[in-house]
Amino acid sequence: MSRNVSLATRVAYCIVVLGAVLPVGMATSIWLIRISGANALSLLPALAPLLLLAIGLYRIYLVLRRPSTLAVPPTQGGLAFLRMAGQVLMYAGAVLVVVRWLAVSVMHSTTFGLSQGSMLLYLVTVTLGLFGQVGVLGLLLFEISRLRAFEVQASQAG
Repeated sequence: MSRNVSLATRVAYCIVVLGAVLPVGMATSIWLIRISGANALSLLPALAPLLLLAIGLYRIYLVLRRPSTLAVPPTQGGLAFLRMAGQVLMYAGAVLVVVRWLAVSVMHSTTFGLSQGSMLLYLVTVTLGLFGQVGVLGLLLFEISRLRAFEVQASQAG
């Protein structure tokens, strides 16, 4: 019997996925390549990041639409610890992603031109971006624990 995860875990999961795939999709968006005068063949390298963005957005849609998408079988021992560690890192990563989004918008509104403020914006963005990847690690630990729990459940059933 699997149990659904909490709403807070689902929201943190979605924020971490969005924080991971959105910069990749934005950095390689087609309009940027088209403005640079690229032809149709040079658009091919942009398809992989855009596909990653589409898959990430679809995963967010599934998680928000159905509470049972992230259902997990009950576990104990190492798997329970792995899942809990993944959730804690996911929560921390979600907070850091939101702080990064807020910090960038606040700092953009307060800095003008090239100044020390723009250097501070760069440092804050890079630092929060690096620490925000803790959420991706948490997401991986959470998904590995889910996968392993389903494997254990299947081996015990048959």
